Amino acid sequence: MKLPPVLENAHAQIVPALRSAFGALSPELRAVVDYHMGWRDAKGRPVEKQSSKGVRPTLALLATAAAGHAPDASAVPGAVAVEALHNCAFLLDDVMDGDRHRRQRETAWVVFGKGMSTLAGTALFVLGNATLLRSDSPHRHEAVGLYDDTFATMLAGQALDLEMEGASEVSVERCVRMTEWKTASLMRCAVTMGAVLAGAPAQVLEQLRVYGESLGVAFQARDDLLGIWGAPHETGGRPPGFDLKARKATLPVAFALEERSAAADQLREFLLRPGPGDAEVARATELVEKGGGRERTAELASSKVTAALTALDSLDLAEDIRRGFAEIAAMGRPDH
Repeated sequence: MKLPPVLENAHAQIVPALRSAFGALSPELRAVVDYHMGWRDAKGRPVEKQSSKGVRPTLALLATAAAGHAPDASAVPGAVAVEALHNCAFLLDDVMDGDRHRRQRETAWVVFGKGMSTLAGTALFVLGNATLLRSDSPHRHEAVGLYDDTFATMLAGQALDLEMEGASEVSVERCVRMTEWKTASLMRCAVTMGAVLAGAPAQVLEQLRVYGESLGVAFQARDDLLGIWGAPHETGGRPPGFDLKARKATLPVAFALEERSAAADQLREFLLRPGPGDAEVARATELVEKGGGRERTAELASSKVTAALTALDSLDLAEDIRRGFAEIAAMGRPDH
């Protein structure tokens, strides 16, 4: 998938900063992180392909500009911190969920083991914290508070996600709450971090929070659609129906269960059976679509993208900054 211009342009500033910051890790942990980031292969050889889109650090840079400051070197600590937290979550989630593929390759725990991946994820969290504390911004302690609060919320979301796995009854409300805690909280952190470090006024911060929260739900809704109907090249190598095979309580499933129909009853029976085969997954996919799960999740994603963009209407943004926010928001649309 071709990246929008705003992400392509930001890579030149973000990637060197990430490589430099992550390079401070011990050699053993750096090997895990470099592999996870797509910078090296399993044998430690350099890889030129850029695997991370860089959405969240780019949002941190845009937010700095939205606060009236140039997205220069002073904005980099916030960008590095949110990307460290994002990949900390990936490393830990992959271990807990047992996911074996991400970004078109085996996950880090498959290559290096669960213990090393857990340590690497934890190290990235600490590194992000330290990066913010070393920032020259007079608002760095406020930024650290935002960072730590976000991680606490993400942990609560992951706990809720694990609790709902394999459950035959999952409400839409509970699933949306999990999405807000686990995914939207990080997007909100990313889009406000740069503004916090820049000392943005409360009104700017509030509108950016709404943008981030709305966009985070949209991104997760789109990911949930891909987790059932996405092709391997769209899902980092995962096959269609991956989330159903893992019996994950995603938004399409929650919407379909809400219908209280014969199809919903069959879907509940499927969710109670461990280790479903390919034929059962294919049938469950049909049941979710028949129950309106696909359509309603797509509608949710679209509405949240609209809400994100509307939140920026009252902000006095330069045209290129507004366009950058819009390009990233478009990535949350179900047809992107």
